[in-house]
Amino acid sequence: MKKVVSLAAMLGLILSSTAVFAVDTCVKCHKSMDKVAEYIKKSGAKSADELVDFLRNKSAKKALHKNVKDEDIKKAFAEVKK
Repeated sequence: MKKVVSLAAMLGLILSSTAVFAVDTCVKCHKSMDKVAEYIKKSGAKSADELVDFLRNKSAKKALHKNVKDEDIKKAFAEVKK
């Protein structure tokens, strides 16, 4: 029983840390997840795909966002929408 509990705890830590690494790309420039959330809300994106389109094609800083992976943008959107 102790092994099951410890394995579940380890799995939880691993999964939560991978979400942090995904949005780490955003936090590197935007300094905090609160700022990222604010910018996502300002973009008006209702889905992760809309956010990718906005950042790549319509944003004032679209050239900078071309280097960010789609999956990182989508994970940041999912993290903010929790």
